Amino acid sequence: MAIGIVRTLQLAATLVVAGPVGIVGVSSLLEGRYLFGALFLCAAVGLVALSEYVYVRLTDRTVGRLRRLKDIRSGE
Repeated sequence: MAIGIVRTLQLAATLVVAGPVGIVGVSSLLEGRYLFGALFLCAAVGLVALSEYVYVRLTDRTVGRLRRLKDIRSGE
């Protein structure tokens, strides 16, 4: 359950940061500034990818430790 709360908070933080960057990119594309819009859209995708990478790295370590601890305790 705790991992679900952390995941929700991480997703909300990602959307708060990457959402406006993506909106600037889309509005720039609609105004005809294609290079500027593409750069902002790539930045938004990069922010989401970085956030996901960090989340997976952190939770993989935590969940892995919990699983090892569970295996050690079940063997006793």
